[in-house]
Amino acid sequence: MMDLVPVLVDGAVVLNLHNHCSSRSESCEFCSQLVLYTHNWLKTVEMEYVVFDLLDEKSICPTFLDELLQLRKRLKFPFLFSGVMEQSRRHIERFNYQDHYPLFVSPEDAIRALRIQHPGITESSNRSSINFGISVLHSWKSLYEQNKAVTTEAYDLRMSRD
Repeated sequence: MMDLVPVLVDGAVVLNLHNHCSSRSESCEFCSQLVLYTHNWLKTVEMEYVVFDLLDEKSICPTFLDELLQLRKRLKFPFLFSGVMEQSRRHIERFNYQDHYPLFVSPEDAIRALRIQHPGITESSNRSSINFGISVLHSWKSLYEQNKAVTTEAYDLRMSRD
């Protein structure tokens, strides 16, 4: 089961690809859901950029790449890719990604370029809510449950005053 795992590289947050999609079809439901969870996670932890390290995987699920590139259009902040192999590179280039950023060999290269184009962006991210080394899927579910509990508690408190 594919997932993304946040790690700290040179003081910046990088999402490493973990495992791979066994389906690799044009309509992989799990990979679509993973990108949805990633979107929610990025918004919840208030990221202002994202670096994806595809870890030189030869074959990445096309649905995953399609959904990530659609997400890039919606979020309007820097999306950088590193560790991209030939097949995935061709797929990403079909979305004219290279008009915004090149594909990077390593996450360190991507972070360096990000810092040149957007000074201070990697320092402004709220890292306290990020569980490094824990998958985005599990982190988002945990954050969602915590937020749901807080919302329910606040609602119960408000109702008890009325």
